[in-house]
Formats: sequence, structure tokens, C-alpha cells
Amino acid sequence: MKRIFAFVAIMVLFAAGVSFAYEVVDVKNGGSIKGKIKAAEHIADPVIKIVIKPKPDPKETELERSTCGDSQKANMYVLSAANEVKNVLVIVEDVQKGKAAPKTDLVIDNTKCYFDPIVGIAYKGANFKIKNSDPLLHNTNLGLLLTETTRRSVYNLALPNKDQVITKPVRATGLIIVKCDAHDWMRGYVYASDNPYVAITDANGNFEIKDLPAGKYKVRIFHEGFKEVTRSVEVSSGKASELDATLAKK
Repeated sequence: MKRIFAFVAIMVLFAAGVSFAYEVVDVKNGGSIKGKIKAAEHIADPVIKIVIKPKPDPKETELERSTCGDSQKANMYVLSAANEVKNVLVIVEDVQKGKAAPKTDLVIDNTKCYFDPIVGIAYKGANFKIKNSDPLLHNTNLGLLLTETTRRSVYNLALPNKDQVITKPVRATGLIIVKCDAHDWMRGYVYASDNPYVAITDANGNFEIKDLPAGKYKVRIFHEGFKEVTRSVEVSSGKASELDATLAKK
């Protein structure tokens, strides 16, 4: 009877979306996943028109206009001549044990009214370092994506001063949407992970995730401008598993 109750309790936790602690182990002769992400068609990167709201002090309005400009490239569809896609998050989702996550902090800079980087990886146990390189107020709002349309606030940080830096620990894991409440066109995407098995594609759409224990995994492929893709991949010891994907525009 106790075993039945234990099994039911575990199933309830799974249904509620509760994850179990990641176990750090020594990975010997691990495998890898590597590949290339392309777009199904060439897509022109949008240009965002910027409208600066007048401030009580005209000098502040002019400062904001000169810092942000009247328009900027979205840097959403950063594609090579061969339609290879930069800034795609490739996430091995169901890893229960493996190597320790790096202790590398993620710096998110508010600069020229962009977030830099637009796409990043944060690791649980390390920190967010939120920086303001602009001479005007930015309000950096990090929200954990719960559904396609809902976010749960992780940090909401006002940075009124140039070169200000606020450091906060990475605690929640998952996909985090970064916004600036003062400038609604600014956006960024961070995947916060308790393990090192996440990658971002380079300018040629390439990625590689190394030192995975052998096994079957679910891999999530996310980019803000494309339909999300999930693939199943089997990893063998000492071998590279190929994972290429062609993404369709949202």
C-alpha cells in the first residue's frame, strides 16, 4: 500500500510540473549533440520604429532620442546567406544527471536601448549582472515564461544611472523573457539552467552540446521568430549525435 501511495505522489508531482534535483556526476566518455539550424526561407530583419515620449524637461527628451535613435534593427532574424540562423536556443530538457553547470555570471547590458546579448544562458548558482551603459533610466524586467502568454516575475530592476550594475543570483530555471518597462521595444531571452546542456547557435547556425551521459533525450529548439521544435535524440558514449533542423517562421 505504501508503494502505491508513493507512486501516486510521484505522478502528481510530475503532473504539476515539479522537477527533481539535478544530480552532478563525473561524466566519462560522454556523447554529444551537434548540428545546424536553418530557416525554411530567407526573412528580412524588421526595423523597429522608435517613438520617444516627451519628458517635462526637453533636454531629457533629446538625450533619450540621441541615445535610442528614431529606429533600430530588431536583430531578430539574423540569417546567413544560406539561411542559417543565429541566436537559436538548443536545450536538452530532460537531463537528470551530468556535469556541473558553469559558475559563469551572465551580463545583460542595456546599451543603445538594446539588450546585449539578446539571447543568453544563465546558470543556477551563478549570477545575473544587469548593467546600464546608457545615460538614461532603464527598467530591466526578467520574467519566467509559464505559458505562451504569461510570465512570472523573477527580478524587476530599475537602473537610473549610467554604468550602474546590479547583481542578482540565478534561482529559477527555464526560459526567461527580458523586457524594459521604460522602452517597450527592448527585449531579450535567457535560458536559466541547472546543467551545462544548453547551447546558442552561432552566425552559421551551428551548435554543439558536449559531455552528455548516454541516453535518450528531448531537445527543445527555441527562437523568438520561429515555430518551436522538439526532437528526440539518442546519445551514445563517445559519439556525436547529429541534430539538424529547419525552422518555419511564426
